[in-house]
Amino acid sequence: MHDPLHRYTLDEYWRMVESFPERKYEYIDGDIRMMTGGTLAHSQIAARIAGILDRALYDSECNVYGSDAAVELLDNRIYYPDVSVSCDPADWTRKRALEAPSVVVEVHSPSTEKTDRGEKLLAYQRYPTIQEILFVDSRRRLVEHHHRLGMSRWQHSIFTDDRDIIELSSIEVSFTLKEIYAKVYLELEEEP
Repeated sequence: MHDPLHRYTLDEYWRMVESFPERKYEYIDGDIRMMTGGTLAHSQIAARIAGILDRALYDSECNVYGSDAAVELLDNRIYYPDVSVSCDPADWTRKRALEAPSVVVEVHSPSTEKTDRGEKLLAYQRYPTIQEILFVDSRRRLVEHHHRLGMSRWQHSIFTDDRDIIELSSIEVSFTLKEIYAKVYLELEEEP
């Protein structure tokens, strides 16, 4: 079983993943972190974005993956974004993890927001194939879009209005904030 004081190798990590397929673990340079489940709003938002992207990319070379698809980064990190898109045919046949995602989407919850905005954002921005990162709030209408402009230059945009259009230019897909949050109960926005 998992020992929090032990530094795990990637082989040990993958053996743990295979031994406990009903659980999800992230790998951060020798440390293994068990992931927890999300809220219904979190699930709806992730499914909505995956559906929008899947429909838009159906006839393209790109594939859309849900939260069960691991993304393995160069610096000994393995994450499970809520949605990822890979346009690299080599990813189609990989057994364990995507290695060339173009887009990653993380849906924030109160327990994951700090890690997403800090550790994961930096790791995603350093990874060369990732061109766009979306952070989507599960408690209020708020989407942050990070778009790569160069090796270490990123443009950051914030969307809060239902009519705002989020353009993922690396995969030529756009959609509105309203499409993401359609029929989703947002806890903070319902408070008086």
